Amino acid sequence: MKKRKKKNTIGQFLVVGCLILALVGCESTSLPQKDSRPNVIFVMPDDISHSAFSYYKENAPQTPNIDNFAKESVRLTDFHVSPSCSPTRAALLTGRPADVVGVWHTINGRNMMRADEITMADIFKANGYATGLFFKWHLGDNYPFRPKDRGFEHVAWIKGGGTGQQPDYWGNTNQTASVWVNDELVKMTDEDDGIEGAFTTNFFMNRAMDFMEENIQKEKPFFAYIPLGTAHAPHVMPPDAREGVSAKVGTIENIDKNYGRLLQFLEDKGIADNTILVFTTDNGAGGYLRGGKGSNYDGGTRVPCFVRWPNGNLGGKGQGREVDVLTAHIDWLPTFMDVLGLKDLGNRPEKLKIRGRSFLQFLDEDPINDPEDYKNRAVTINDMWTEFPQKYKKLSVKKDNWQGDQIVNKWRLIRNSSDTDWELYDVLVDPKQENNIIDNPDHADVVAELQQEYEEWWQLVDARSDEYTRIIVGSEEEPESHLLAHDFHGTVIWNQDNVKKGSTGSGFIAVEFDQSGTYDFDLRRWPKEIEEETTLSAAGPGQALDIATARVKIWNGEEVFVDQTKQADSEADGVEFRVENLPKGPAFVQTWFYNAAGDMEGAVYYNYVQLTDE
Repeated sequence: MKKRKKKNTIGQFLVVGCLILALVGCESTSLPQKDSRPNVIFVMPDDISHSAFSYYKENAPQTPNIDNFAKESVRLTDFHVSPSCSPTRAALLTGRPADVVGVWHTINGRNMMRADEITMADIFKANGYATGLFFKWHLGDNYPFRPKDRGFEHVAWIKGGGTGQQPDYWGNTNQTASVWVNDELVKMTDEDDGIEGAFTTNFFMNRAMDFMEENIQKEKPFFAYIPLGTAHAPHVMPPDAREGVSAKVGTIENIDKNYGRLLQFLEDKGIADNTILVFTTDNGAGGYLRGGKGSNYDGGTRVPCFVRWPNGNLGGKGQGREVDVLTAHIDWLPTFMDVLGLKDLGNRPEKLKIRGRSFLQFLDEDPINDPEDYKNRAVTINDMWTEFPQKYKKLSVKKDNWQGDQIVNKWRLIRNSSDTDWELYDVLVDPKQENNIIDNPDHADVVAELQQEYEEWWQLVDARSDEYTRIIVGSEEEPESHLLAHDFHGTVIWNQDNVKKGSTGSGFIAVEFDQSGTYDFDLRRWPKEIEEETTLSAAGPGQALDIATARVKIWNGEEVFVDQTKQADSEADGVEFRVENLPKGPAFVQTWFYNAAGDMEGAVYYNYVQLTDE
């Protein structure tokens, strides 16, 4: 590997940083009328990686806008995320390992980021930035886990992890959708945006640009987080797709067109040079690397990552270059804080310590100030997809080995489960991870060091592994809570097709009653948005169910607050229960539908709960 050039650009870079620090040092109420701090935009499409872009692969989808952006950006060539959706988002937004913040799955309530975590949006907001989220959140759909509860002032989003998943508005696809924009339901239409037809990527990019335009007019810096829900399955053909391509290719090329629109918008508004623009993806997708989505090998975690900020000497026309140091999603928050001089929220407890590292000093071409503690750090990433954390489940520990200014090894310590052996790879010479060198005695010290790194990481995870993330019910912040089958602990009901088919299952949901009192529960097979088209047992848009009775059980520990069964009226929308004297505090709620024979029938896919004054 070549040494980095010793070109002295860091002084120029830090001059800009010092100017920003001077501005950030003021209280937000006393900032200059014209706030010249850079805007920050973070764009992250879903479920694609290197092979989705023609920058990396000649016969890939045609992505000229992303390709050109890559050419004029600083490219992090060894950048890693988690192997799937929610864990990447949790780690990115907190600067902390996903498992440590309570996110090690994408469903079963294990995608809800703990309520006490401090997010990137919290920090940008506290430092005087406008904050907005556009498209896919996937870290909890109820209070206190919604994006507006986590620092985002402007929110346009779908619920769940993608269009058509069970929490999403009923019937949504990427072509036809009803979307929540600042708590108002908006039906997606074909807009005058230069791209043919209506499509979710178009819609959310338009909302993001509306947000940017509003804050440009206010002369207020903004943080726009744009985690696109495309190109996650199911794929539908975008109206603008060129003839002969698959729906997924058409979707990727539509993402590229929208990215081109964003780039042109920044130019037209005169803010392109003073905007930190980051493009990456949320998990690996294989390609020339081993593994893919869900894998702990590099094919599951290593993704493209490009950053451009001309005013900060990061990229620009003719200024693209590569940075080979190991970087990860947990590093972006401390890097933004370092670059922009953002102050952390006061009194951050030790248990919420930021675990990522700023890679600011590696973004220039001069190795003189590269911090040794960063060079010597290791990054542990995994994706357990389990109800409770399991030690040694699908882990990867990554570390660079340096000699002076040169990286001489890129170690990967791998283990797939407690029943499998350790594996060691040096991806600097073995990018496909084909040559397991764990038995080479020359590497015994490396293996021991990385195993110890994992043990220390596991202690952080295990410290709170028995906690449940609890939906708060009965709060003024969310008068009606939606307890959905997607969040059941113990069973998998993933999407609206499961509802249509009548998939059978039941699981508990962890809640916390905000107030003691009487609560109404409305147990339904179909969501409220189609109640005029359905009844409890009617086929509606799917298969009819023979629902004869419904049951609700609420308990905490050994104390059962209610365990009640009621007859169902097949012509009603649901079965209603009124439960009195529920105490304030934590509890578990579980529900069932049964047929006339007493067997479980389908599931209570939708349970609407609210505190009543009666």
